[in-house]
Amino acid sequence: MYEAREQEDILAELQEASKTPASKIEGTFENDVLASSSIEFAKTEVELEELCKISFAETSYGDYLSLRAEEHGVIRKSATAATGKLQIKGTAGTIVSRGSLFSTDSGVVFSTSADCTLGANGTATVSAIAALPGKASNVVAGTIKKIPISIAGVQSVSNTENFSGGFDEESDDELLQRLLLHVRTPATSGNANHYKEWALSVAGVRAAKVQPLWNGNGTVRVLILDENLNPAGVDLIQTVQKYIDENRPIGATVTVAAPTTQNIDISLAVSVHAGYSDTYKSDIQTAVQEYLTGLAFDSTWISIAQIGKIILDIAAVDDYDSLTLNNSSKNVKIESSSIPRIGKLEVSEIA
Repeated sequence: MYEAREQEDILAELQEASKTPASKIEGTFENDVLASSSIEFAKTEVELEELCKISFAETSYGDYLSLRAEEHGVIRKSATAATGKLQIKGTAGTIVSRGSLFSTDSGVVFSTSADCTLGANGTATVSAIAALPGKASNVVAGTIKKIPISIAGVQSVSNTENFSGGFDEESDDELLQRLLLHVRTPATSGNANHYKEWALSVAGVRAAKVQPLWNGNGTVRVLILDENLNPAGVDLIQTVQKYIDENRPIGATVTVAAPTTQNIDISLAVSVHAGYSDTYKSDIQTAVQEYLTGLAFDSTWISIAQIGKIILDIAAVDDYDSLTLNNSSKNVKIESSSIPRIGKLEVSEIA
Protein backbone atom coordinates (compact mmCIF):
# COMPACT_ATOMS: atom_id res chain seq x y z
CA MET A 1 0.00 0.00 0.00
CA TYR A 2 1.31 3.42 -0.94
CA GLU A 3 2.34 5.61 2.02
CA ALA A 4 2.70 9.40 1.79
CA ARG A 5 6.16 10.76 2.49
CA GLU A 6 6.56 13.38 5.19
CA GLN A 7 7.30 16.97 4.15
CA GLU A 8 10.62 16.91 6.05
CA ASP A 9 11.73 13.81 4.12
CA ILE A 10 10.77 15.38 0.80
CA LEU A 11 12.73 18.54 1.66
CA ALA A 12 15.81 16.47 2.56
CA GLU A 13 15.62 14.66 -0.78
CA LEU A 14 15.28 17.94 -2.69
CA GLN A 15 18.27 19.40 -0.88
CA GLU A 16 20.33 16.31 -1.59
CA ALA A 17 19.36 16.37 -5.28
CA SER A 18 20.25 20.07 -5.65
CA LYS A 19 23.62 20.59 -7.34
CA THR A 20 24.02 24.30 -6.65
CA PRO A 21 26.92 25.27 -4.35
CA ALA A 22 24.77 27.75 -2.41
CA SER A 23 24.01 27.14 1.25
CA LYS A 24 20.85 25.19 1.96
CA ILE A 25 20.52 25.83 5.68
CA GLU A 26 17.28 27.24 7.11
CA GLY A 27 16.77 30.88 6.23
CA THR A 28 18.67 30.82 2.95
CA PHE A 29 17.05 31.55 -0.39
CA GLU A 30 17.51 28.02 -1.70
CA ASN A 31 16.13 26.47 1.48
CA ASP A 32 13.03 28.68 1.26
CA VAL A 33 12.45 27.68 -2.38
CA LEU A 34 12.87 23.97 -1.72
CA ALA A 35 10.80 24.10 1.50
CA SER A 36 7.82 25.74 -0.21
CA SER A 37 7.99 23.14 -2.98
CA SER A 38 8.19 20.27 -0.50
CA ILE A 39 4.99 21.46 1.20
CA GLU A 40 3.05 21.22 -2.06
CA PHE A 41 4.64 17.87 -2.90
CA ALA A 42 3.62 16.58 0.54
CA LYS A 43 0.00 17.53 -0.15
CA THR A 44 0.14 15.56 -3.39
CA GLU A 45 1.61 12.60 -1.52
CA VAL A 46 -1.37 12.59 0.87
CA GLU A 47 -3.78 12.68 -2.06
CA LEU A 48 -1.94 9.80 -3.73
CA GLU A 49 -2.21 7.73 -0.55
CA GLU A 50 -5.95 8.41 -0.33
CA LEU A 51 -6.35 7.64 -4.04
CA CYS A 52 -4.71 4.28 -3.46
CA LYS A 53 -7.07 3.54 -0.53
CA ILE A 54 -10.27 4.37 -2.38
CA SER A 55 -9.20 2.26 -5.35
CA PHE A 56 -9.67 -0.95 -3.33
CA ALA A 57 -12.99 -1.91 -1.78
CA GLU A 58 -11.64 -2.98 1.61
CA THR A 59 -9.95 0.39 2.23
CA SER A 60 -12.48 2.59 0.43
CA TYR A 61 -15.21 4.63 2.12
CA GLY A 62 -18.21 6.87 1.61
CA ASP A 63 -19.21 7.81 -1.93
CA TYR A 64 -16.07 6.16 -3.31
CA LEU A 65 -17.10 2.80 -1.83
CA SER A 66 -20.59 3.31 -3.25
CA LEU A 67 -19.11 3.84 -6.72
CA ARG A 68 -16.84 0.81 -6.31
CA ALA A 69 -19.81 -1.36 -5.31
CA GLU A 70 -21.98 -0.03 -8.14
CA GLU A 71 -19.41 -1.34 -10.62
CA HIS A 72 -20.54 -4.80 -9.53
CA GLY A 73 -24.24 -3.96 -9.41
CA VAL A 74 -24.33 -3.67 -5.60
CA ILE A 75 -26.21 -0.50 -4.67
CA ARG A 76 -25.98 1.10 -1.23
CA LYS A 77 -29.33 0.82 0.57
CA SER A 78 -30.91 4.22 1.16
CA ALA A 79 -32.48 5.30 4.43
CA THR A 80 -36.22 4.67 4.69
CA ALA A 81 -38.95 6.47 6.62
CA ALA A 82 -41.22 4.83 9.17
CA THR A 83 -44.91 4.42 8.35
CA GLY A 84 -48.04 3.77 10.37
CA LYS A 85 -51.57 4.90 11.15
CA LEU A 86 -52.78 8.10 12.81
CA GLN A 87 -56.11 8.55 14.52
CA ILE A 88 -57.37 12.12 14.10
CA LYS A 89 -60.20 13.61 16.17
CA GLY A 90 -62.19 16.79 15.65
CA THR A 91 -65.33 18.15 14.10
CA ALA A 92 -67.34 15.70 12.00
CA GLY A 93 -67.01 16.34 8.27
CA THR A 94 -63.63 18.07 8.55
CA ILE A 95 -61.36 17.26 5.62
CA VAL A 96 -57.72 16.66 6.55
CA SER A 97 -55.61 17.10 3.44
CA ARG A 98 -52.81 14.84 2.34
CA GLY A 99 -49.48 16.14 3.68
CA SER A 100 -50.92 17.48 6.94
CA LEU A 101 -48.23 17.50 9.62
CA PHE A 102 -48.23 15.92 13.08
CA SER A 103 -45.31 15.27 15.44
CA THR A 104 -43.99 13.83 18.67
CA ASP A 105 -42.92 15.93 21.66
CA SER A 106 -39.30 15.39 20.59
CA GLY A 107 -39.96 16.90 17.15
CA VAL A 108 -40.20 13.81 14.91
CA VAL A 109 -42.57 14.97 12.18
CA PHE A 110 -45.01 12.85 10.16
CA SER A 111 -47.26 13.73 7.23
CA THR A 112 -50.49 12.10 6.14
CA SER A 113 -50.29 9.99 2.99
CA ALA A 114 -53.85 10.64 1.78
CA ASP A 115 -56.84 12.92 2.24
CA CYS A 116 -59.32 11.86 4.91
CA THR A 117 -62.64 13.08 6.25
CA LEU A 118 -63.61 12.93 9.92
CA GLY A 119 -66.65 10.69 10.26
CA ALA A 120 -69.92 11.22 12.13
CA ASN A 121 -68.15 10.40 15.40
CA GLY A 122 -65.49 13.01 14.66
CA THR A 123 -62.65 10.57 14.04
CA ALA A 124 -60.71 9.18 11.12
CA THR A 125 -57.75 6.87 10.67
CA VAL A 126 -55.19 7.69 7.99
CA SER A 127 -51.80 6.40 6.89
CA ALA A 128 -48.78 8.60 7.56
CA ILE A 129 -45.06 8.62 6.85
CA ALA A 130 -42.14 10.25 8.63
CA ALA A 131 -40.86 13.48 7.09
CA LEU A 132 -37.26 12.35 7.52
CA PRO A 133 -35.96 8.79 7.03
CA GLY A 134 -33.94 6.82 9.55
CA LYS A 135 -34.33 4.71 12.68
CA ALA A 136 -35.29 7.81 14.69
CA SER A 137 -38.65 7.79 12.89
CA ASN A 138 -39.61 4.48 14.52
CA VAL A 139 -41.74 5.80 17.38
CA VAL A 140 -43.84 3.87 19.86
CA ALA A 141 -47.61 4.02 20.25
CA GLY A 142 -49.05 7.13 21.88
CA THR A 143 -46.13 9.44 21.12
CA ILE A 144 -47.49 11.31 18.07
CA LYS A 145 -49.80 13.86 19.69
CA LYS A 146 -48.79 17.35 18.55
CA ILE A 147 -50.14 19.45 15.67
CA PRO A 148 -47.27 21.76 14.60
CA ILE A 149 -49.48 23.76 12.22
CA SER A 150 -53.07 24.33 13.35
CA ILE A 151 -55.69 22.56 11.21
CA ALA A 152 -59.23 23.94 11.37
CA GLY A 153 -61.63 21.38 12.81
CA VAL A 154 -58.88 19.08 14.16
CA GLN A 155 -58.58 18.85 17.93
CA SER A 156 -56.14 16.00 18.58
CA VAL A 157 -54.10 13.20 17.06
CA SER A 158 -52.60 9.95 18.31
CA ASN A 159 -51.01 6.75 17.07
CA THR A 160 -52.46 3.66 18.68
CA GLU A 161 -49.70 1.46 17.23
CA ASN A 162 -45.95 1.76 16.77
CA PHE A 163 -44.59 3.33 13.60
CA SER A 164 -42.06 1.03 11.96
CA GLY A 165 -39.99 0.52 8.83
CA GLY A 166 -37.55 3.38 9.39
CA PHE A 167 -33.94 2.39 8.67
CA ASP A 168 -30.70 4.33 8.43
CA GLU A 169 -28.63 4.39 5.27
CA GLU A 170 -26.48 1.30 4.86
CA SER A 171 -23.11 1.75 6.57
CA ASP A 172 -19.77 1.36 4.83
CA ASP A 173 -19.10 -1.90 6.68
CA GLU A 174 -22.46 -3.41 5.72
CA LEU A 175 -22.06 -2.35 2.08
CA LEU A 176 -18.55 -3.80 1.97
CA GLN A 177 -19.76 -7.14 3.32
CA ARG A 178 -22.47 -7.32 0.63
CA LEU A 179 -19.96 -6.41 -2.06
CA LEU A 180 -17.52 -9.10 -0.90
CA LEU A 181 -20.39 -11.62 -0.75
CA HIS A 182 -21.31 -10.76 -4.34
CA VAL A 183 -17.73 -11.02 -5.61
CA ARG A 184 -16.56 -14.05 -3.63
CA THR A 185 -19.72 -16.17 -3.75
CA PRO A 186 -21.13 -15.73 -7.26
CA ALA A 187 -24.91 -15.62 -7.48
CA THR A 188 -26.21 -17.23 -10.67
CA SER A 189 -29.44 -18.74 -11.98
CA GLY A 190 -31.30 -18.58 -8.71
CA ASN A 191 -28.75 -20.49 -6.60
CA ALA A 192 -28.67 -20.08 -2.79
CA ASN A 193 -26.26 -17.14 -3.04
CA HIS A 194 -28.68 -15.38 -5.36
CA TYR A 195 -31.52 -15.58 -2.85
CA LYS A 196 -29.26 -14.31 -0.08
CA GLU A 197 -28.18 -11.35 -2.21
CA TRP A 198 -31.78 -10.51 -3.10
CA ALA A 199 -32.78 -10.51 0.57
CA LEU A 200 -29.79 -8.46 1.73
CA SER A 201 -30.35 -5.83 -0.96
CA VAL A 202 -33.65 -4.77 0.68
CA ALA A 203 -33.39 -1.82 3.07
CA GLY A 204 -33.76 -2.98 6.67
CA VAL A 205 -32.36 -6.49 6.19
CA ARG A 206 -29.08 -7.06 8.05
CA ALA A 207 -28.71 -10.84 7.74
CA ALA A 208 -30.29 -13.65 5.75
CA LYS A 209 -30.18 -17.44 5.65
CA VAL A 210 -31.30 -19.52 2.69
CA GLN A 211 -32.77 -23.01 3.14
CA PRO A 212 -33.02 -24.78 -0.25
CA LEU A 213 -35.60 -27.56 -0.67
CA TRP A 214 -36.89 -26.87 2.82
CA ASN A 215 -40.36 -28.21 1.99
CA GLY A 216 -39.69 -30.41 -1.01
CA ASN A 217 -38.56 -29.95 -4.60
CA GLY A 218 -38.74 -26.39 -5.95
CA THR A 219 -39.14 -24.80 -2.51
CA VAL A 220 -36.86 -22.24 -0.91
CA ARG A 221 -37.15 -20.56 2.48
CA VAL A 222 -35.34 -17.33 3.25
CA LEU A 223 -35.00 -16.35 6.91
CA ILE A 224 -34.23 -12.68 7.56
CA LEU A 225 -33.12 -10.46 10.44
CA ASP A 226 -33.73 -6.74 10.63
CA GLU A 227 -31.18 -3.98 11.03
CA ASN A 228 -30.81 -4.76 14.76
CA LEU A 229 -30.31 -8.49 14.10
CA ASN A 230 -33.75 -9.28 15.50
CA PRO A 231 -36.38 -11.40 13.71
CA ALA A 232 -37.88 -9.31 10.90
CA GLY A 233 -41.34 -7.82 11.31
CA VAL A 234 -44.35 -8.49 9.08
CA ASP A 235 -43.86 -5.41 6.89
CA LEU A 236 -40.21 -6.17 6.19
CA ILE A 237 -41.01 -9.81 5.43
CA GLN A 238 -43.66 -8.74 2.92
CA THR A 239 -41.25 -6.30 1.26
CA VAL A 240 -38.56 -8.95 0.86
CA GLN A 241 -41.12 -11.52 -0.35
CA LYS A 242 -42.33 -9.12 -3.03
CA TYR A 243 -38.79 -8.27 -4.17
CA ILE A 244 -37.68 -11.90 -4.40
CA ASP A 245 -40.87 -12.92 -6.20
CA GLU A 246 -40.08 -10.30 -8.84
CA ASN A 247 -36.58 -11.72 -9.43
CA ARG A 248 -36.72 -15.46 -8.68
CA PRO A 249 -36.65 -18.11 -11.41
CA ILE A 250 -39.99 -19.26 -12.77
CA GLY A 251 -41.29 -22.32 -10.94
CA ALA A 252 -39.62 -21.72 -7.58
CA THR A 253 -41.85 -21.50 -4.52
CA VAL A 254 -40.25 -19.05 -2.11
CA THR A 255 -41.22 -18.41 1.49
CA VAL A 256 -39.71 -15.45 3.34
CA ALA A 257 -39.98 -15.69 7.12
CA ALA A 258 -38.42 -14.61 10.38
CA PRO A 259 -36.49 -17.18 12.40
CA THR A 260 -37.79 -18.38 15.72
CA THR A 261 -35.88 -17.56 18.90
CA GLN A 262 -34.15 -20.34 20.80
CA ASN A 263 -33.90 -19.57 24.50
CA ILE A 264 -30.61 -20.34 26.20
CA ASP A 265 -30.97 -20.72 29.97
CA ILE A 266 -27.77 -19.77 31.77
CA SER A 267 -26.82 -20.56 35.33
CA LEU A 268 -23.57 -19.78 37.16
CA ALA A 269 -21.99 -18.63 40.39
CA VAL A 270 -19.59 -15.68 40.43
CA SER A 271 -16.98 -14.14 42.69
CA VAL A 272 -17.39 -10.36 42.68
CA HIS A 273 -14.64 -7.78 43.14
CA ALA A 274 -15.03 -5.69 46.29
CA GLY A 275 -16.78 -2.36 45.76
CA TYR A 276 -19.10 -3.47 42.95
CA SER A 277 -22.86 -3.40 43.36
CA ASP A 278 -25.49 -5.85 42.12
CA THR A 279 -25.28 -4.32 38.63
CA TYR A 280 -22.91 -7.14 37.68
CA LYS A 281 -25.99 -9.29 37.04
CA SER A 282 -27.37 -6.91 34.44
CA ASP A 283 -23.84 -6.51 33.03
CA ILE A 284 -23.68 -10.28 32.45
CA GLN A 285 -27.15 -10.21 30.85
CA THR A 286 -26.17 -7.38 28.49
CA ALA A 287 -22.77 -8.80 27.50
CA VAL A 288 -23.99 -12.34 26.83
CA GLN A 289 -27.06 -11.12 24.93
CA GLU A 290 -24.84 -8.92 22.75
CA TYR A 291 -22.71 -11.98 21.94
CA LEU A 292 -25.73 -14.14 21.11
CA THR A 293 -27.29 -11.41 18.96
CA GLY A 294 -24.04 -10.94 17.06
CA LEU A 295 -23.98 -14.63 16.09
CA ALA A 296 -26.98 -14.04 13.80
CA PHE A 297 -26.80 -16.91 11.25
CA ASP A 298 -23.01 -17.25 11.37
CA SER A 299 -22.77 -20.16 13.82
CA THR A 300 -24.50 -23.49 14.35
CA TRP A 301 -23.57 -23.80 18.03
CA ILE A 302 -22.94 -21.72 21.15
CA SER A 303 -19.57 -22.11 22.84
CA ILE A 304 -19.76 -22.41 26.61
CA ALA A 305 -16.07 -21.45 26.73
CA GLN A 306 -16.83 -18.22 24.85
CA ILE A 307 -19.66 -17.44 27.28
CA GLY A 308 -17.21 -17.96 30.15
CA LYS A 309 -14.67 -15.62 28.55
CA ILE A 310 -17.30 -12.93 28.12
CA ILE A 311 -18.26 -13.22 31.79
CA LEU A 312 -14.62 -12.95 32.90
CA ASP A 313 -14.22 -9.78 30.82
CA ILE A 314 -16.87 -8.02 32.95
CA ALA A 315 -15.10 -5.64 35.31
CA ALA A 316 -17.05 -6.67 38.41
CA VAL A 317 -16.45 -10.42 37.98
CA ASP A 318 -13.31 -11.91 39.53
CA ASP A 319 -14.11 -15.56 38.71
CA TYR A 320 -17.02 -17.88 38.02
CA ASP A 321 -18.02 -21.48 38.72
CA SER A 322 -20.71 -24.02 37.80
CA LEU A 323 -21.54 -22.43 34.42
CA THR A 324 -24.25 -24.31 32.52
CA LEU A 325 -26.17 -23.68 29.32
CA ASN A 326 -29.62 -25.28 29.31
CA ASN A 327 -28.63 -27.31 32.37
CA SER A 328 -25.54 -28.70 30.62
CA SER A 329 -21.82 -27.93 30.76
CA LYS A 330 -21.50 -28.59 27.00
CA ASN A 331 -21.86 -26.42 23.92
CA VAL A 332 -25.43 -25.88 22.71
CA LYS A 333 -26.52 -26.60 19.14
CA ILE A 334 -28.52 -23.83 17.46
CA GLU A 335 -31.57 -25.10 15.61
CA SER A 336 -31.44 -24.53 11.86
CA SER A 337 -34.39 -22.11 11.80
CA SER A 338 -33.61 -20.29 15.03
CA ILE A 339 -31.43 -17.57 16.49
CA PRO A 340 -30.25 -17.72 20.13
CA ARG A 341 -31.43 -15.41 22.88
CA ILE A 342 -31.03 -15.48 26.65
CA GLY A 343 -33.85 -17.29 28.42
CA LYS A 344 -33.49 -17.56 32.18
CA LEU A 345 -30.35 -16.12 33.76
CA GLU A 346 -29.60 -17.35 37.26
CA VAL A 347 -26.56 -15.80 38.94
CA SER A 348 -25.49 -16.51 42.49
CA GLU A 349 -22.38 -15.52 44.41
CA ILE A 350 -19.67 -18.02 45.29
CA ALA A 351 -19.79 -18.53 49.04
